[in-house]
Amino acid sequence: MDPNASINDSSRFSPVTSNDHAGKLWIVTILSLIYSGLVALARAYIKYQMYGFDDILFTLATICHLAQSIAIFIGLGSGLAKFNSITVSAQWAISSKSTVAADILCVLSLGLAKCSVLALVLRIIGSKSGMSKKLCIGLAMVTAVWCVSSSLAWLIDCRADALLTVNNVNQCPGQTLRWNVITSIDIATEILMWLLVVQLSWSIQTPFARKCQIVMAFSFRLPLVAVSAVHLAYCRTYPTASEPQFAVTDALLWQQVMIAWSLISATVPNLKNFLKSFSIGMGFPVAFDLTMSGTTDAYALQSLGRSCSVTTSATAIAVKHTTYRASRGRHSNWSLDRVSNQRTTVYDRDNVSGEGRSSRAGSQEMINTKEVAWGIPYDDGK
Repeated sequence: MDPNASINDSSRFSPVTSNDHAGKLWIVTILSLIYSGLVALARAYIKYQMYGFDDILFTLATICHLAQSIAIFIGLGSGLAKFNSITVSAQWAISSKSTVAADILCVLSLGLAKCSVLALVLRIIGSKSGMSKKLCIGLAMVTAVWCVSSSLAWLIDCRADALLTVNNVNQCPGQTLRWNVITSIDIATEILMWLLVVQLSWSIQTPFARKCQIVMAFSFRLPLVAVSAVHLAYCRTYPTASEPQFAVTDALLWQQVMIAWSLISATVPNLKNFLKSFSIGMGFPVAFDLTMSGTTDAYALQSLGRSCSVTTSATAIAVKHTTYRASRGRHSNWSLDRVSNQRTTVYDRDNVSGEGRSSRAGSQEMINTKEVAWGIPYDDGK
């Protein structure tokens, strides 16, 4: 062995050797923190002064991710990702507790990120009642129960200080079964959430291109299904390994990828271009339209309050196209003989206060456009 190589390895922060992969876990965990932190800052900038309950849930998910990373760092300082044979039993206990804490915080972060997406969908649905809203609320409740039960699963009948010991199968039985149940529910809820978005996007009156844009925004979460499956595959191997403290490294590496991508994909649907596809204000400066034509001849509806009657104080009438045939040089009088083709668009808006008119652009209510075709008869003098 080259003595210079040994000197160089000893001067490194965390050298990667055949029996020590702590350096890999350090790198991936730090990168995961950086990426999720940048995404959180971007989300805060995009939705400045437009924060909702979904942003609160996302913030909690980010905090859980930070806490999970701290638990990993503590474990790395106590022999995590190293052979059990080159560490002492006292280090096994600390690395085991750190791994259990990281697993629980991982589940909480994943669940909160998922609930933030569902909260965004509920915010989009708004006061609209129907099966979509009920399904969304039900899915959020299932996710919340999954978070709590999955966290408790690692605290019941499992010694936290023995998770990565050579005798962990007896001290913490059923680890594979626990991960099977946790991951199965996680994957099922992800798929159901995506199908809910597909159903919701196809139920609104918007062009096909925008429907695809909406689905694509939420489809960024689908890779989590594959990442969760890979993570589960590695979680099945370390309990029975001869060096479980080292064998758990791959599972923890994929765990960092899973959390980071969950937070990133929970932010993508919040981008303005994707929210625009829903044709609602969502607090943005411009009211979005359904026609993709760029016209602004539309007004956000105001709340009618308790009154059932609507007083129309202003009517804007725009004549889009008028054609009629008349003989040149003749005086045309109106009659019922011939009818020209005239198309007029009428926009009615309620009588609102100055404050209401100034806040129309930020309205979260749908835009209503009423188009009326008028037939106007005339007499060409014949």
